[in-house]
Amino acid sequence: LIFWATWCPPCRSELAHLQEGVIDVYGDTITVLPISRGEKRDVVEGYISRMGYTFAVGLDSDQSIYRKYATNYVPRCFVIDSEGKVLYAGVGYDEEIAKEVDAAIKEAL
Repeated sequence: LIFWATWCPPCRSELAHLQEGVIDVYGDTITVLPISRGEKRDVVEGYISRMGYTFAVGLDSDQSIYRKYATNYVPRCFVIDSEGKVLYAGVGYDEEIAKEVDAAIKEAL
């Protein structure tokens, strides 16, 4: 589960990793749910299309879903196992965070 926004540079980096390092690697083995926080459909769809991403995204235009998980900052990433246990919860994105997320995904599998 990832909360992100098109205007957020770390979010854009995380989405690139999501495509190349997660979806392209694990395919249908895991479910990925990127949710755009506080943006309109046309902005989000335009960005996803321009970037050539193959994954679907959710919209949380009024941030009602986001507020159940956080009160500030994007990106927010959660790795949740098949039992519903949160294995990873993080804020921001960099190479070290990508390694932590990858490790949590491997643990979940």
